[in-house]
Amino acid sequence: MTLTNQNLMVLSKFAMKAKKHIGLVKAIDMCTNQQYANGILIKATLCDNEELINLTKTISSELNVGVTVISAVESYIYRLKAKGSDSEFIRNSKYYLIKLAQNLYGIKVDGSSYRLAVETLLSNIEIEDRSFCINLARDFYPLWINENKLLDKTNHEEAARLSLQKEAFLKLWNSIEQEFFSDEENWPLNLYATSMRQIGVLEKDIEISQKVAKVICIELRNNLNSEENYRNAINRIQQLFTSKEMKEFFLIVSREFYHFWAG
Repeated sequence: MTLTNQNLMVLSKFAMKAKKHIGLVKAIDMCTNQQYANGILIKATLCDNEELINLTKTISSELNVGVTVISAVESYIYRLKAKGSDSEFIRNSKYYLIKLAQNLYGIKVDGSSYRLAVETLLSNIEIEDRSFCINLARDFYPLWINENKLLDKTNHEEAARLSLQKEAFLKLWNSIEQEFFSDEENWPLNLYATSMRQIGVLEKDIEISQKVAKVICIELRNNLNSEENYRNAINRIQQLFTSKEMKEFFLIVSREFYHFWAG
C-alpha cells in the first residue's frame, strides 16, 4: 500500500495517541496487515477519547479498512446511550463488540456468515455471558447489514461517476490539440517543452509529455496557484488513466511540470 506523507503523519499521530488509550500500535503493521489494522481501529473507535476516535475515522477511510463495521459499532453504542443504558452495560457491550467485530473481518455480508461469526464468539466466552452476547449480536446485525448496503450503493454510484469522467477525459485527450490555451497557460507549457529539448528528449516523448501537461493546465483552470490545488488536481486526473504505465508516466510529468507551472 502506497501512503502519502500526510497519511504517514496521521498514522504516526494515531499510534502515539492510541498508546495511551488502547496500548501499543504497530504503525507498520497497520499498513501491511489489514486484519491487524481492523482490530486496532475497532478498539480505538470504542475508546473514550474524542481526538483518537476522529483520527480513527480518518485512518479507516484512508486505508479503506473497517469502514462499515466501525460505523455500525458507533451507531450501536449511540443507541445504547440514547436508551439510557448504564455505564457497566455499555462497557460490557464495548468489550464484546470488539470480539464480535474482529470475527466479522473478511466475511461475506449475509446471515449465514454472520451466524458463523457469532458462533465463533460464543465458543470462546464463558457460558454465563452467552445470553448477553446473543442479544448483542441480534441487535447489531441490522446495523452491520445496513452499513454494508449503503457502502455497496455508494460504490456503485462512484463507479458510474468515474466511468462518465473517464469517457469525458478520453474525449479531451483525443482533442487536446484543438483546445485553446491562454498566454498564461502557454508560458509554462512552452518553457517545459524547451527544457526537454535542451536535454535531448525525443520529439515524440515531448509531444506526449506536453499532452499530459495540457491536461493538467485544463484541470487547474480557475484554481489558485498553490501546491495543494496542484496536488489535488493530480489526484483527480491520475485515476482517469487506465494503464499502470500511463499512471506512472503521468506522475513523472506532473512532478516535472509543477516547477514550470508554479513559476
